[in-house]
Amino acid sequence: MTIISKIELDGTNNLKYTDIGYTTDNSIINQINKDYDVSFGKFLAENRTKLAIGEVSVSTFFVTTESVNEARTEVDTVEGLNIPEITNINEL
Repeated sequence: MTIISKIELDGTNNLKYTDIGYTTDNSIINQINKDYDVSFGKFLAENRTKLAIGEVSVSTFFVTTESVNEARTEVDTVEGLNIPEITNINEL
């Protein structure tokens, strides 16, 4: 099982990660991570040095994007997490 996390800006320069669901469907996992990689992942890679020296802030990315999802945390159980199973990417 893979946890799907929503990443959004919390305040001025802090990221908030919220577990919004889980899936066992590799096509959903791959699509979520592909979308992350070509959006926020690309922003982070292109601005790594500027982010490190404070020339750019992560808030810059979230000016035009409300949130992004990521599906990289694998778990054996979701018991107690109170998150739904996502079987269709359109449920996000």
